[in-house]
Amino acid sequence: MIGITLGDPGGVGIEVALKALSDYQRNFVLFGNKEAITYYSKNLGLRIPKTVKIVNVKGDFYVGKTDKSNGKIAYKSLIKAIKAAKEGSCKAIVTAPINKKALHLAGYKYPGHTEILAEEFSCRKFAMMMVSSEMKIIFLTTHIPFSSIPAVISKELIIEKVRLADKYLKRYWNLQNPSIGILGLNPHAGDSGLFGNEEEKIIKPAIKELQEKGFKIEGPFPADTYWISQDKDCTLALYHDQGMIPFKIKSFGKGVNVTLGLPVPRTSPDHGTAFDIACKGIANPGSMKEAIRIAIKMANV
Repeated sequence: MIGITLGDPGGVGIEVALKALSDYQRNFVLFGNKEAITYYSKNLGLRIPKTVKIVNVKGDFYVGKTDKSNGKIAYKSLIKAIKAAKEGSCKAIVTAPINKKALHLAGYKYPGHTEILAEEFSCRKFAMMMVSSEMKIIFLTTHIPFSSIPAVISKELIIEKVRLADKYLKRYWNLQNPSIGILGLNPHAGDSGLFGNEEEKIIKPAIKELQEKGFKIEGPFPADTYWISQDKDCTLALYHDQGMIPFKIKSFGKGVNVTLGLPVPRTSPDHGTAFDIACKGIANPGSMKEAIRIAIKMANV
């Protein structure tokens, strides 16, 4: 069975989930506030499928607002889903968006879903990958300040992320020898050290070692021109916006966030809570539909 956490009840998570579930005639488990589910269902005229089981997370909720109560519900919903996955009743987890500020106001100081999942599943090696029909991007770093990126980049971390990408591209996408392109950090990928030395000192040695071990990897590529004609199965972006900007330009509304390295598949839509359109009935469920589809494929259920 697939578990779906409904995220921040103040956002569009419940709406897109109910809209997406209308495509299926199968059992799902929803983790969230039952009163909020009923509220959105009645106000938006969205049916709650009879095949759905609801695991209730009690609490007050506030539509369209950043509130600690919403953050608490979002966090507890995820923890309940993780527990179900550990017990074997959920074969995959699909997560609707959470609001990071609301999460922090509730006392949970995490950058996002990925870090909570990794901690609860005791995973040291994990990665975020954005997936669409047009591209797959894995990230070396995610939610850290831009000024901290150069200090975090290391040969070891690059090798770790490439190994994860290679492993799961083979497992879930049946790519027997996946090609991976790695982007440079500096303008023109450093231009032989003229604009920074990370490419020469860190990235190129990592690529060389991976190539010697049989991985099909190339780079570092200048990030500004790479996307014009990239033809790799997957790309390693070094930081959040380097990968997210091209991904969302080409795939927004149909892309999926996948966490690699967990004992169960986890997927999520490519958008946020969208408080400004909460409970207006106009939220696009396309990305949530894709997140559910990919979770079912990955879990093979």
